[in-house]
Amino acid sequence: PNDGSRRAIRGGRYWFASAASDGAVPSGLWRAATSSVLVSGAAAAVAAVAAVPVAILVARYSGLVIARVVEVLSYTGYALPGLVVALALVFAAIRVDWLYQSHTLLVAAYALLFLPQAVGATRVALLQVRPSMEDAARSLGRGSWSVLTSITIPLAARGVLAGAALVFLTTIKELPATLLLAPPGFQTLATRVWSTTADARYAEAAVPAVMLIAVSGLAVVLLQPAARR
Repeated sequence: PNDGSRRAIRGGRYWFASAASDGAVPSGLWRAATSSVLVSGAAAAVAAVAAVPVAILVARYSGLVIARVVEVLSYTGYALPGLVVALALVFAAIRVDWLYQSHTLLVAAYALLFLPQAVGATRVALLQVRPSMEDAARSLGRGSWSVLTSITIPLAARGVLAGAALVFLTTIKELPATLLLAPPGFQTLATRVWSTTADARYAEAAVPAVMLIAVSGLAVVLLQPAARR
């Protein structure tokens, strides 16, 4: 690491040690950690499911105009700043009482923002599945849905899971959309770090920051066996 990284690491160690020695652990931290994991997991699941039809269309019918259009549209949310997407969703949902500032809208925003990550990983996995295997299943009397559920998705499952993991890792640290769309009183580890550092309470910010790194690192560790296989 360069000098800036070394100073940042030393600063993080100092503030975390200060929090541990002074007992400056903010209240509600475990609740924020649980909220982060749950909402990120939900967004990862939604994005993984939504990515399957898009990836199939792009991987199997790349020559069609509609396939290229769908692929470009799926990348729209990722290309735009998170703040822009969040404001657009606020404008669309403000007329619906139950949807505005709900967990549903927040998860939908995450899935829209990071869908391309799931699409990319799923598409790569689908390109490794030979179309002849699907054709053989159809020739034996399998319908399209049966081929999809029994052949295509199982063979591409690792790519789907990898895409979901990428969405999870990105979502758990996302901030602008969370600040705009989260329900009242809802906090994540990322928002706790932001709120405490904004008030110059760096010792309190060190604890949720370390927890955020730990949760993200655990997700990466769990992915390693699948990646090696």
